[in-house]
Amino acid sequence: MKSVLGLAHGTGTAAGGRGRGKAVRRATAGAALAGALTLAAPQAALAESHAKAGSKTVTVAYVPLPLFEPIFIAMHNGYFAQRGINVKLTVVASGQSATVLAATNKVQVVLGGFSAGLFNAVHQGLDFKVVGSMAEEAPGTAANGLVVAKKLKASRKLTNPGDLKGMKIAVDGGAGSTGAYLTALALAPYHVTLSQVTLVNLNFPEMQSALSTGAVAAAYMSTPFLGAALSSGAGVLLAGAPVHVAVTGVIYGGPFARSPEAQPFFDALAEAAKHLQGKAANSHANLEIVAKATGEKLSLLEAEPPNVFSPDLAPPVATLSHMQSVFLANHNLTYSSPIPSSRYVDTTFATKAG
Repeated sequence: MKSVLGLAHGTGTAAGGRGRGKAVRRATAGAALAGALTLAAPQAALAESHAKAGSKTVTVAYVPLPLFEPIFIAMHNGYFAQRGINVKLTVVASGQSATVLAATNKVQVVLGGFSAGLFNAVHQGLDFKVVGSMAEEAPGTAANGLVVAKKLKASRKLTNPGDLKGMKIAVDGGAGSTGAYLTALALAPYHVTLSQVTLVNLNFPEMQSALSTGAVAAAYMSTPFLGAALSSGAGVLLAGAPVHVAVTGVIYGGPFARSPEAQPFFDALAEAAKHLQGKAANSHANLEIVAKATGEKLSLLEAEPPNVFSPDLAPPVATLSHMQSVFLANHNLTYSSPIPSSRYVDTTFATKAG
């Protein structure tokens, strides 16, 4: 999972994760979204080159990041066209912002991260479902993790994430973001909760300086910013993101989920995911496709930890349920009782694709 932290912010309307240098980069679904969502200029919208006459067009709102590799591979290899689907990719400011458009069928699919905003949107009655997962954290070198200021680590004031109790932690998007949830996971084994630390909303490029100056004790970072902080000596990795946990995924607007194209669309994504298992996800040929689709440099993609995808792209039901409980405990949601996962997750598409 290459930096999923900048896609979802705060308590807005939908999904969240990371920023343009591979970082996971959102308060209610109404007014905040009305001005926040910006569809990209026409040149940023990509149509599948293999599309056939008479194909059904499906518009996908996304942030152009490598963690959505299956859709790029599926488009390039013609998996959608084979099923009579023409995919149009529309770049948005954040996956979260686009969920309201999916719910009203202005776009049909959203690729993005998960945040408190998603659950608040469900509570408000928006018509959408999480139907699949995207990139997971890979074993080995961490792509995302909790970085502590090197000065504090050297002074032995910090030996594990539990020692951050009462201190400031920088998180892109602040409370209710994807990064806040991953921070909670890092603190949990030491019986420390988000309410016992101070989350500071900082963009990824600002975090290294904040660590160096002591403005924050730690920061939850993503590649390439994580690697830069470590190599510069500003910080030390205290805890990597949990392996095989997906905090980004595929969201269908309700109208599209009930359409004849919903299953074939997912089947095409899953076919691509099956071809991205093992070393294939980071093969030169596939990364060339990703580089072209995202504007990332091929050399940077090849140097970063690989993406990992579930073969059937099954939605991360347990992760979403736990995320909701964390945000409830931290008072990031506009309601107080858990919403059943059946209200916001549909596993049938992945089951049929498997």
